[in-house]
Amino acid sequence: MSKILVPTDFSNNSYNALYYAARLFQNKECTFHIVNVCSEEKSQDMEKAKIESAQELDALVHRLVRDVGDNGKHDFTKVSLCSDMTEGVAKYAKEHHVDLTVIGNKEKEEIKHILFGNNAMQLVREITSCPVLIVPLEIDYKKTRKIAFTSNYINPIAEENIKTLQFFSDLSDSVIVPMSIEEEKDQKHTEKNKADFLEAIAENSSKEVELPIFDGKVNTILEFVDLWSIDMLCMVYYPHHFFLEFIGRGIIKELNTKLTVPFLILPNTPS
Repeated sequence: MSKILVPTDFSNNSYNALYYAARLFQNKECTFHIVNVCSEEKSQDMEKAKIESAQELDALVHRLVRDVGDNGKHDFTKVSLCSDMTEGVAKYAKEHHVDLTVIGNKEKEEIKHILFGNNAMQLVREITSCPVLIVPLEIDYKKTRKIAFTSNYINPIAEENIKTLQFFSDLSDSVIVPMSIEEEKDQKHTEKNKADFLEAIAENSSKEVELPIFDGKVNTILEFVDLWSIDMLCMVYYPHHFFLEFIGRGIIKELNTKLTVPFLILPNTPS
């Protein structure tokens, strides 16, 4: 991956996402596209907002270099957008062929910044051209040793998503831990999808973990993440009924508020 988009509203949570990404990709050559949506399109204060945004973007990069060091492998593209926040960021990601978008998670009590809460989830829904990595606020960076992948395999896991998962595994020399929740369904195509996926990741993965639902799917996943010392959780985002059938309405939103590890969300791409 060479192009990493990090939207920022200059809040602590968006800086934390940028810092985490810089540490995660410290040994990779990449360009960070740091994008601030500074005003609505055709706003009367648009030009003033752009000037102030550019100044804050410069200060943000200086802060990052001070905190992580001057990395010759990293370049920075600073962008001030005048648009709707979610549409503008999603359009930028698609037009610039971004490989990954990294956004910061919120504190439960903090609601004033544009990237918090439902807006973060709107970005997940709008950005369909690349994976999205959600970074919890104020987590300390540590090497990713275990990446959990959770699915019900109703849909085949797209080859592009398998490559992304393997890329993240190689990035930190981490193991992929496939996890599934036991359900009553017994569908041959589901078993085939799972078998194909497990075969594709065999060199990078541990044995699959199958768990019964003991306190709802969200709590089952959270308990699994904790007990198996998972460092990153990964899912495919299916925007329609396939996804909802597995997770129940709003599971990504609920996980997003409760997870204490980074959450990698892969787009629903054709197999």
